[in-house]
Amino acid sequence: MERNELRLLLEQVAGGKMPIDAAMLRLKEAPFEDLGFAKLDHHRAVRQGIAEVIYGAGKTPEQIREIASAMYRHGQNTVLITRMSSQAAELAGKELPLQYDELSRVGVVGDIPVPDGEGKILVATGGTSDMPVAEKAALTAQAFGNDVIRLYERPLKK
Repeated sequence: MERNELRLLLEQVAGGKMPIDAAMLRLKEAPFEDLGFAKLDHHRAVRQGIAEVIYGAGKTPEQIREIASAMYRHGQNTVLITRMSSQAAELAGKELPLQYDELSRVGVVGDIPVPDGEGKILVATGGTSDMPVAEKAALTAQAFGNDVIRLYERPLKK
């Protein structure tokens, strides 16, 4: 549950559109979900300001798909997946709205939010070998609602 979703829930209770017991049940069930191989913290965004990120290394494509699906189904509008294999991206993309960047091995399920801050983040590289990690940084910053400017060095043509 994200902060705006929690606010909406409280406004519904305050406005008489949702019974208190129904809201309490949603809050009780919302924080954690045990998938057997992973325990998801759906309230991390409320407590920390940023939702959980899926670290794909060491997880099977099926586990990544299940975790991302559970997070998205639970109301997380943007699910960030790092160290995601192309096999996991192919599998998850069959049932989720996934954007996958092969260079950085970053996947984003759902929408990349419109930047909500006043500043910009500059991601710059000193060479082409830096580009995968730079793009991972840029996509991560965008997934968290930041405006990003990329300044990547490209090889000179002879």
